[in-house]
Amino acid sequence: MPIPEPCIGGSSLLGAGTLRLVDLGIVIGGELAGLPALARRAEDAGFESVWVAETARTPFVQATLAIQATSTITVGTAVALAFPRSPAITAMTARDLAELSGGRFVLGLGPQVKRVNEQRFGVAFEHPAPKMGEYVEAVRAVLGAFGGVPPEHRGRFYSITMAPFPGAGPAPGRIPIYLAAVNTKMAETAGRVADGVSGHPMTSPRYVTEVLRPAIERGAEEAGRDPSEVSVTTNLVVQVDEDGDRARREAAMQLGFYATTRTYAPVLALHGLEDLVGTLRKAYAKGDLAAMGEIAAPIVEHLGVAGTPGEARDRLRAFEGVVDRVILGSAWVGPDPERLRASYELLVETFAPSRA
Repeated sequence: MPIPEPCIGGSSLLGAGTLRLVDLGIVIGGELAGLPALARRAEDAGFESVWVAETARTPFVQATLAIQATSTITVGTAVALAFPRSPAITAMTARDLAELSGGRFVLGLGPQVKRVNEQRFGVAFEHPAPKMGEYVEAVRAVLGAFGGVPPEHRGRFYSITMAPFPGAGPAPGRIPIYLAAVNTKMAETAGRVADGVSGHPMTSPRYVTEVLRPAIERGAEEAGRDPSEVSVTTNLVVQVDEDGDRARREAAMQLGFYATTRTYAPVLALHGLEDLVGTLRKAYAKGDLAAMGEIAAPIVEHLGVAGTPGEARDRLRAFEGVVDRVILGSAWVGPDPERLRASYELLVETFAPSRA
């Protein structure tokens, strides 16, 4: 019997008869002028959400363009960097985007890594998990001030006791705040203070099940929360092509790039892939993407989804019942802009919920 086509954002990845549903989001990016069309394409195709990242461009400008181009789809940042910004500035920006979207905005925050904070943004990187937890609390205090509750946040890292300028009312409903989490301390923090977790694109159902979810549950229980209150979203490298080998090569370059970062070593170690890091770092230092792709080829089988459309749909089903939402993102290390556009369209065509 043939496996049924996926129907996500209203039906199950695994077809009829399953109990757990998985929403599908998709990453958009590239030149700002093209973002509105990409967001509309995802909304028209039936995706539950679109997500923008802080890489070469600010996520909040990208989110603004996506919001203005759409009317029903959720728009989120996956992720916006927290530490280079004051919690008050972040809260004000999130409030504005929630107003602009009519309550469709999700604020996804992340710490990034030490080197990026210190050398790219010129800010200190200290005690990231506790600081991020307090950051969320400070953002919530400022958001509450728009509703008339004076902010009285006096913490270890931030002190905010003055309300924003008058003239803007409260956001239209609670703004969900998600935290990017790879390792256990940040996942526990998310369980304590956040509405959701935004998992790293280099991941697997096993990592979510054995590492991420237990850490979220520990944090939630410590804070007296029900763990089910914390939405588990994961980003995921998903590369699709009619030539399955090409898709796997492209995914390998992207995953090889991620694997050079020490912060993600526990993900590799769980799957017995930690020995690849040294050679990957050497290839990256030389700018040899082709070599990175060859070295990282074994990673694709464990920590990504790649292949023909049929193969990719089959592999994605492994996340059914494991996460609440998967955010699809194609490889961006290596391909030129034309290939990136083609990859986005292949993702939409392969996984569009409206097809089911």
